[in-house]
Amino acid sequence: MTNLIKTKPEDLLNLQNGDYAHFVEDGIAINDVKTFEPRHHINEIHKTSNVKNIRIGLNILFSVTVFAIAYATGFYPLSLLLFLSLFDLRSVQHINLPVNKSNFIPYKNILEVKMIKGMLRFHYAHIIIVDDLGKKSLKKLKLYDSQSGWDRAVVLFDRIGKLNLKQETVKDISNLNKITVGNGIEYAVDGDTLLLVENGKYNKNREDPFKYFRFVALIGVFATIGAALTKIKKIIEEHEYELVHYVVVLLFLFITLIPLKFVRKTKPTQLKKSDVKRYKITDKHFVIIVKGWKGFSLKVKHDLKYFDEEGINELKTFLSL
Repeated sequence: MTNLIKTKPEDLLNLQNGDYAHFVEDGIAINDVKTFEPRHHINEIHKTSNVKNIRIGLNILFSVTVFAIAYATGFYPLSLLLFLSLFDLRSVQHINLPVNKSNFIPYKNILEVKMIKGMLRFHYAHIIIVDDLGKKSLKKLKLYDSQSGWDRAVVLFDRIGKLNLKQETVKDISNLNKITVGNGIEYAVDGDTLLLVENGKYNKNREDPFKYFRFVALIGVFATIGAALTKIKKIIEEHEYELVHYVVVLLFLFITLIPLKFVRKTKPTQLKKSDVKRYKITDKHFVIIVKGWKGFSLKVKHDLKYFDEEGINELKTFLSL
């Protein structure tokens, strides 16, 4: 009979859903009991799952299914469910490592542990794992929703020497030359990069999502306009001139304003000179055409009423060099 060894309280980390992380002699074991047994010592860190590709595939399948059902039934408002897929895809872009499926992680294979504070006190420990072949993966531990759970995790991961609690330093932009391009909006010139400064602050967290999110917003615009045009075609072909059918068309056009708002207002916080294709000055706007996600071109517009002559020349000089 297997000898059940109860983990010492100081070596046990409570997780959400009643799970536990056992900090044993040579690694971390994750299970749903307070004992550590031989069956919990199985190392499978080579087993990973590419969640990003799976979620993209499921989103494509979901979108195709929604449009197919909408077309087959003629109930086109169903296509609005596409926004569920777009909302999910917005978070998919942040997944940059496959998920590790092992429930035992040797200390020697842990590169570092990052503590992540989420909303509603749902906090996480992100364990970066490197297997014997040098392949990186991620194991997420959902911490018990209390400050004590967070503090215990900090102590345990620090004890094994893998904790990375370093906070990224706020970029100092006080000494950078700035070009006013909007109401409370400036470009700070940092070498060959323009940093978007809003009300005196630079938001680094928006650097990566811009190109992807603008692309997703454009898809939303085309989808809702396409749905409206399809409904108009159906009205003409099947002589559906009742008021309710016109209301559906207006509903689609109204919903188009949601993604359109993001297309217009979302601007990159980091604009590299190498990403700029060209620029042009119209009667009302200074327009910068940049490389978007997967080769798509995106326009960044700034209203000329906020520029002075010197600002226009400075921006033109920077983009032309």
